[in-house]
Amino acid sequence: MSDALYILGVVAATSCAAYAAGRRLGMRARLLPPALRRAIRCVGVCLLFWGGNVAVGAGVALLVRGLGLGFIWLYVNTDVSVLVLSALQALAFEAWRIEHQRERSAGASRADEPSADPAAPGPAHEPLHGVKGVKR
Repeated sequence: MSDALYILGVVAATSCAAYAAGRRLGMRARLLPPALRRAIRCVGVCLLFWGGNVAVGAGVALLVRGLGLGFIWLYVNTDVSVLVLSALQALAFEAWRIEHQRERSAGASRADEPSADPAAPGPAHEPLHGVKGVKR
């Protein structure tokens, strides 16, 4: 058995176990596709951060070499820690982006609702002059 098949088998088994546990906890199966899309988006953002980190690291290493300030191995930029830190960057960025979207959608829905404060400025409290059909 090849290593790739073994790894895929392990991942498939834990995925099935996670699905069964989620269903047992009452999670609806129809919510899985949007969750998978969000996970794929996170992986994409992670790869973007990883590529950026490797590119910037290689550039800095070459700059340090070119300026004669020392020698940095280029392979250091491909260490697994760079990938792990890139994944953390991606998770933080995605969480920030989602919070931004929630805040914008909440702000848009609040703008449509009448204010609960009777003294708050709004359409009911603005001056009537200049409004068609209202005489001063």
